Amino acid sequence: MRTYAGFIVAFFACGTIFAGEQLREFRWSDLRAAGQLRNGEIIAPGQGNRDECLLMENKGSAPVTVQILEIDQPGITLPVYALRGRIRYEAVEVIGYVEMWSYFPDGGAYFSRTLGESGPMGSLLGTSDWRELSLPFSAAGTLPRPSRLVINLVLPGKGRVWLGPLTLFQYQENENPLALSGAWWADRQGGLIGGIGGSVLGLMGAWIGFLVQTGRARSFVLGSMISLAALGVAVLAGGIAALALKQPYGVYYPLLLGGGLSAIIFGSLIPVARRRYAEIELRRMTAADVRS
Repeated sequence: MRTYAGFIVAFFACGTIFAGEQLREFRWSDLRAAGQLRNGEIIAPGQGNRDECLLMENKGSAPVTVQILEIDQPGITLPVYALRGRIRYEAVEVIGYVEMWSYFPDGGAYFSRTLGESGPMGSLLGTSDWRELSLPFSAAGTLPRPSRLVINLVLPGKGRVWLGPLTLFQYQENENPLALSGAWWADRQGGLIGGIGGSVLGLMGAWIGFLVQTGRARSFVLGSMISLAALGVAVLAGGIAALALKQPYGVYYPLLLGGGLSAIIFGSLIPVARRRYAEIELRRMTAADVRS
């Protein structure tokens, strides 16, 4: 029970170490007022947009690169940073992406692009409702801190893209810039915890099965099974809550799977274990009567 309790506490604690430090927020109306909005049409909140957004469109078949934002002297002091926001797109015919160019005082320039298959760095293709967007970069090692950031939208073919306000974050090296906004933890931590939780469940089940089969440690076994079943119900409830709160797959799935398995397996085996211990005790009593 202590092992599982510590595991769950650590599990939820993982979600608290990926927030990063917010440096600056960029809203389109503020940029327009300052004369810094280069392209796009500002759409006011409403009709499915919780915030104002910037609409950009490629109406032809020729590739288009739209400069969205330029940040001089971003004030980054930590080795990892990311520009984060939310994006929606419609009828994008050819794979497009958002890119962030990082320019350094030594003349070097490097880019990050949303060309992943899914997640906050997923590419733009077809139609998608609002989802998270993240453009991370690691300047760890010998790289200095960037002096300028340039963000572009690249659409090789027709398509429409809506981009919400963008926020610049910086992180320590052990922090994850791809953790989704508002997510309890990142997908990678969800997979790690699911694997660890499954292993712990298997080991505990094997140990308890051995003790039941040999008739040992009755109080410990039954107490542990009741506690693990109750803990499974609590974790399952957390998974249901995560699903209702629209947490990502990497959050709710390990909770639903681990909690459901723990509750069902240990809960259903409690009567079996009790019968087994009763049978062993009856045999002992019978053997004692025979000897006497």
